[in-house]
Amino acid sequence: MSVDISSMKILVADDSRPIRLVMKTYISQLGIEAEFAETGDEAYEKLNSAGYDLVILDIHMPGMSGMEIISKMREKGMKTPTMAMTAEDDSPLLAQCLEAGFNSFLLKPILKEELFHIILKTHKNIK
Repeated sequence: MSVDISSMKILVADDSRPIRLVMKTYISQLGIEAEFAETGDEAYEKLNSAGYDLVILDIHMPGMSGMEIISKMREKGMKTPTMAMTAEDDSPLLAQCLEAGFNSFLLKPILKEELFHIILKTHKNIK
């Protein structure tokens, strides 16, 4: 029995074009068309104008940081599953992400299997 996740709406925010391309490639392999933002401000604007099933935010971006965005999301009562994306495998930072309201984190470089697992787990939880 296969699971149809193609209707999921995913927002990925990262200022790195190569990271966005990798994420687009991996996510499209699941049959999902994700939306992308290059800055924190652009991501926050998209969050306020569309409903997403999953949001993946880089911690360090021009404009609003991922931490600022998650803080504003949670203050507004937005419960959208949100992953912090970072290249820093630093326990205090990752703990800070969870405390700030992120549901989990995705470490760079992005592993396709890990991303697929997060998407499938999120889909299962929103059903």
